[in-house]
Amino acid sequence: MESGTWLTRVVEILQPISVRADRLAATETFRGLPRQDLELAAAELKETLVERGTRLTVQGKLGGRFWLILEGQALVSADARPLRVAAAGDLVGLAAMLYRAGSPETTIALSPIRAFEADQEQFNRLMAHRPIRTRLVAAAGVPTRAGSARRRSSAAG
Repeated sequence: MESGTWLTRVVEILQPISVRADRLAATETFRGLPRQDLELAAAELKETLVERGTRLTVQGKLGGRFWLILEGQALVSADARPLRVAAAGDLVGLAAMLYRAGSPETTIALSPIRAFEADQEQFNRLMAHRPIRTRLVAAAGVPTRAGSARRRSSAAG
């Protein structure tokens, strides 16, 4: 993936934040966010190209980044069993970043992938912004505090 770093840099320079914000607005996770929030996210996420066969996540390993797939497909598996094919609009590696734990899945690019990518530092800045944090947490299916409290009280009763 490192061989594409210079190309990623060129894409970032040539593609203005407004264009990246438009691409984010077209995804389910970011659809409906105010323009200012979209541009904030677009400034943090970098567009990258991932080669076919690249492992985006490895089950049990700490995730150092997440991807929002724009084009291409990746096989998502757990315990050596295929679960689904991730495609345009899907987030990969997000749960491991949110939980700060080993990835629950292994994800391998089935084709070349164009994606928005965030490392831990960029992810932290995104999570500091409440509207974006709310969308990312919802996309990962992480229980909210209120949801956790309801589950505990219903389990006790």
